[in-house]
Amino acid sequence: MTGETPIRSLRDDALFVSANGIGQGHLTRQLAVARRLPTGVTAAFLTMSYSASIVRDLGFAVHVLPHHHLTGEAPDVWNARLAEEIELLLDARASRTLIYDVNFVFDGVIEVLRRRRDLRSVWIRRAMWPQHHAAYLGAGVHFSEIVEPGEFAESYDNGPTVLARERVTAVSPVLLLDPDERMEREAARAALGLPPEATIVLLDIARASSQALSERHRQIDALLSQHGVHAVELNSALAAAAERTSHRPGHSRLTLYPAYRFSRAFDAMIVRASYNTFHENIAGAIPTLFVPDEAVDMDRQVDRARFAADNGLGLLCRLDAPEAGMRAAVATLLDADARARLTAACAAFVAERGGWQNGADDVAGMIMPPSVQERLRPVK
Repeated sequence: MTGETPIRSLRDDALFVSANGIGQGHLTRQLAVARRLPTGVTAAFLTMSYSASIVRDLGFAVHVLPHHHLTGEAPDVWNARLAEEIELLLDARASRTLIYDVNFVFDGVIEVLRRRRDLRSVWIRRAMWPQHHAAYLGAGVHFSEIVEPGEFAESYDNGPTVLARERVTAVSPVLLLDPDERMEREAARAALGLPPEATIVLLDIARASSQALSERHRQIDALLSQHGVHAVELNSALAAAAERTSHRPGHSRLTLYPAYRFSRAFDAMIVRASYNTFHENIAGAIPTLFVPDEAVDMDRQVDRARFAADNGLGLLCRLDAPEAGMRAAVATLLDADARARLTAACAAFVAERGGWQNGADDVAGMIMPPSVQERLRPVK
């Protein structure tokens, strides 16, 4: 009807762009923000992650673009296609904001930001970078804003982002779920079909490296050698169906997302010190043995794990630890008094910081389009 505003112009939309391959960290952090956007702001995702189905399962539109390592395209050809697909999505959805969460900024993304000066662009750039990634920092000039999710272990960070915070807005740690969104212990165990009385330890350290796979077997053997202990191995969401069951007594394999929702089912965890898991476990006061992934291009997980160990917030066992050291760490984790001390230390640490606050709420508020900010502004 003449004089009416087209529906598209009334909608506020944010496009989230991420990579991540077999991992889920960047994608999960973006989902943490997307699920907190106010009513009336829609969101869609373009990702290279193999775990793209988790976006769909949480109710968001998702477009998958495999990395050129998979497609076999030359990097320049692939980057041109990346730029084209981002622009097609921006136009189709009338998106006003692009939120990017990858440490390396692809040329295709930079090209879009150069062409669209009126597009609001936010780079969610977590810290704990390895030093050899310092050259990636220069891409920040192309973004309207840079947000750094908080790090509990910030005092142990000596990476390149520490000296590149001139235009950075720091927020509290960003997590998909708040600790109080978790299921209670009995309900979580029942939902997962786990024995109600056993000492149950979640294990999630294996990735593609042979060293990590070997350590996984060592840890499982150490756990199952203890009476009354049940080991739950967390599978990748991409694990084949045949890998999801176990014929060993006291050993289960589960595929969970988000696993944190069920975390009260477990008495302890043996996990990597990735951003999400590290902050989830300390915020949730979960007794944890951290086994950091020290691959050359990973974030500095070993520094997070050291911080936890030095402050009594967790235990540390590196992948190359001798057998005796590994078994001693597992034995400590299985000691009820030691677990109680870890739980109390984590709770005190969070309380000293003023209690748990999710930085995802802050980021969602920051990227809220002006039209929505105006609608939500209280009437005086």
